[in-house]
Amino acid sequence: MSYVALVTDQYDEMRRFYGEKLGFPVVEAWDRDNARGVRFDINGMRLELLDNKRERRPRTLEQPADRFHVVVEVDDVDAAWQKLDIDAPVPETVSWGARLFQLRDPDGVAVTFLQWLASRTGVPESIHGKVSSGTNRGQQFTQLDWARAQFIEKLEIDPFPGTLNLVLDDPDSQAAWSALRNTSGIRIDNPGDGPDDCEARCYRVRIADRFDGAIVLPEVQRYPQNKIEIIAPIGLRSELEIADGEDIVLEITPAVTGGTAG
Repeated sequence: MSYVALVTDQYDEMRRFYGEKLGFPVVEAWDRDNARGVRFDINGMRLELLDNKRERRPRTLEQPADRFHVVVEVDDVDAAWQKLDIDAPVPETVSWGARLFQLRDPDGVAVTFLQWLASRTGVPESIHGKVSSGTNRGQQFTQLDWARAQFIEKLEIDPFPGTLNLVLDDPDSQAAWSALRNTSGIRIDNPGDGPDDCEARCYRVRIADRFDGAIVLPEVQRYPQNKIEIIAPIGLRSELEIADGEDIVLEITPAVTGGTAG
């Protein structure tokens, strides 16, 4: 794409918005009796504003539809937000692997500042988390006969009793986990033998570049969005000599993911 052109009846306000308030540099401008406009550089893309009142045949402009908006990709959306000379919503992390905020120009066109956090393929390469104590529910689940049998059959893991719990407290890892759990993974099916049984999905991981294991995502209501439970054939806490609050890196094995989760 070469550039996007916006025709406006509020040329001066629009030029101040994109040039002074959002800080995009001007690469070209013109001011004639029958034409006035400016072209900004937006991270490699050109945005052109045209003064409708100077056009030879001014257009009848209607309100911009929400189906059109300007997207500005940045490396650090929080830093971009702090630099703006305008009130804008605080950046938020979304489930599809990005962090963003959105505002509107004087004509009502949406302008989104966006930072990609997860892999564009939808499957992240790694997740960082802090070790946290659990409630021993993982130990009960991993030792259920039907669950253990499926861990062995489908993951080739005879799980050590219990799970290693991680809390994700940074936006990148939260977005990466959101992207990963939106894929199908490897299912652990509940035969319905007990009131506390649940189904789960698993994702193979390499833990601290030392041990192979899997994330187990129980399919229960109100399961915390920033929590991860990991199984492995060995006791990870003792083998890694780790305590609560310490950082762990999980490398994701893409081969375990299929389509999006249903």
